[in-house]
Amino acid sequence: MTMETYIYGDIILLENFIMNFIILWCTAKLLKYKRSWLLFTIAASLGALYALGSYFGEFKYFYTPYMKIIFSIFIITIAYLPHHIRDFTKLIAVFYIISFVFGGAAFGVFYFLNGLKYISYGTFYIKDFPVKTLIVSIAIAYIVVKYSWDFVQYRVKRERIITELFILLDNRKVSIMALVDTGNALNEPITKAPVVVAEYSSIKELLPIDVQKIFEEDNQNDFNMIAHIMSNSDMVNRFRVIPFKSLGRENGMLIGFKPDEIQLLEDNKQQSIKNIIIGIYNKKLSNSGEYSALIHPDILNF
Repeated sequence: MTMETYIYGDIILLENFIMNFIILWCTAKLLKYKRSWLLFTIAASLGALYALGSYFGEFKYFYTPYMKIIFSIFIITIAYLPHHIRDFTKLIAVFYIISFVFGGAAFGVFYFLNGLKYISYGTFYIKDFPVKTLIVSIAIAYIVVKYSWDFVQYRVKRERIITELFILLDNRKVSIMALVDTGNALNEPITKAPVVVAEYSSIKELLPIDVQKIFEEDNQNDFNMIAHIMSNSDMVNRFRVIPFKSLGRENGMLIGFKPDEIQLLEDNKQQSIKNIIIGIYNKKLSNSGEYSALIHPDILNF
């Protein structure tokens, strides 16, 4: 007696469309990439049709591992239209990570709720996958990937990033390259505001002439002179004195000031931060000149 197997194509298409759409959306969400619902719908629909085709033996040559990779790249290209190879690489990596996590979450939830009930010739398979299980799997997968991704991004950002930094003071603005430095843990002692250490030469145009004189004559350790100049300067309310135990000295003091704000580019968006102190350093921070300021890593969390 021959057993007949019935395939409900509409259910297969709907389930795979939903899963594809969610994976595409999660990928864009995590990478903060532009999202087009129309392109996602087209890509998810093509993915669903591809999944349906796997049930037909005559199409088996289109379902080898290599062909699956090629098709997934095709889907990613349609969904996101990436312009740069770097973006394309990130999209592929995150797309696969989410897909694997989603698959693992679905298997785990199904196993937890049902156990290994369905065995055929020694192989476990999922029968009548419940919609509730699908929804729970989606939620778990998204939470796992999101918080793992945020943690990785945070760790990478803290390690070493060179970014353009803008410092604004009294309608004046300078642009400098700054290194996010995990070794810079300086805070202004009274307000506890994080300190950005900047080379004097890169920000001198923001400072009054009398303040510039302190650094031009290398008198930043003459505190009597500094106190006199500060007390008579228009920036008297902005000046700060910051103790430190680095930058080539075991114990020292940095002259600093509070700008109107600083601006830096974060995830392709300009971020403005106001509660910041600029510490002035009268030597080179980078021998190669690659950067001229050190950013406190906590600024990334503002």
